[in-house]
Amino acid sequence: MKEALFDHVAARYDSWYDTELGSVSDQVERHLVQSMFRAPGPKVLEIGCGTGQYTSWLVQEGYEVTAVDISAEMMALAQKKIAALEENTLKADPVHWWHADITEILDQLETYDGIFSMTAFEFVAEPEKVLQKLFSRLKPGGCMLVGVIAGGSAWSEYYAEAARSKPTSVFARAALYSKEEIASWQIGVPAEIGECLFFPPDVQTTSEALAREEKREGNPGFVVAKWLKG
Repeated sequence: MKEALFDHVAARYDSWYDTELGSVSDQVERHLVQSMFRAPGPKVLEIGCGTGQYTSWLVQEGYEVTAVDISAEMMALAQKKIAALEENTLKADPVHWWHADITEILDQLETYDGIFSMTAFEFVAEPEKVLQKLFSRLKPGGCMLVGVIAGGSAWSEYYAEAARSKPTSVFARAALYSKEEIASWQIGVPAEIGECLFFPPDVQTTSEALAREEKREGNPGFVVAKWLKG
């Protein structure tokens, strides 16, 4: 497979979470995501596993995870995290790793109790069509949860500026959708929309960020959509 979009940033990707802004952003996003995702059975497909930030959580929740990513470099880092986790917890069900472009393997997928994706669909062409096909791979009662950087927000402008100042930025290839656009996608059932990141990227401290988050003013910088299969 040719070099993927995120291969060249893999080595420094996790350094974002070590910054004060990255840490509080992750805290807020995880609180929302983890409160919304519940699969009725063990089999979960994770799309865009990246460096395994959420793969680790899914494994610790007891799910049997199939983790897909187009970037071999990102996936290698995720594999190291899960290997360390398995050593410490004696986890019985290892992650099934699938190095692939999700749009090219839709017909090869099994059926799943849950489908989970964080910050990947900004980089997927025709996301509505892809999500329609993924929804068809959900078992009855299954949960599909997708989190994305939201368009029309201070955060989307932050990433757009990053792309303008550095055309090789991965965000030059991102499409950022508003919560209204995502809610309008015809996936099969109406989406439940969750919102967070109400503080801007130029916030100065964690305490200020959390205070502004509590007020929930303005447009959210991160949107989570959940579809449940009847």
